[in-house]
Amino acid sequence: MVFKHAFLRDFRLLALLAIIALATASGAYAEGQDELVQYIDLKPSFVLNYDGPSSKLKFAKIDVSVRVNTRSAAAAVEHHMPALRNMLVLMFSRQTEKVMGSNEGREQLRAEALQALQDFLQEESGGKMVEDLLFTNFVVQR
Repeated sequence: MVFKHAFLRDFRLLALLAIIALATASGAYAEGQDELVQYIDLKPSFVLNYDGPSSKLKFAKIDVSVRVNTRSAAAAVEHHMPALRNMLVLMFSRQTEKVMGSNEGREQLRAEALQALQDFLQEESGGKMVEDLLFTNFVVQR
């Protein structure tokens, strides 16, 4: 009988500790629940011509993803997707063959596109929403 009471007492103590641990963990989760790392594809692919009017048309197919770190940033990107895509189409279309055809040019273009998206979202949403911009596919036809 003594064993049974000791077991129940220990079991209750263990259950109480488990409940406290779960409550603490869920509270910590609630405080940081807005934080996450998410990649958002700007779909569909950007298919466009570039390098202005010339005797030969030059085409590019570019896939872009952006990295965000909060749920609110992801929501802002989704909400402003048409404007963000428009900015990128116009930016990509203005590029020269030298920029589109070299790794250095593409990296410069990536940095400029990231800055443009950050500036726009800062103005519209009041914060740095996009942490990084990645070209997941970049094909040019010259």
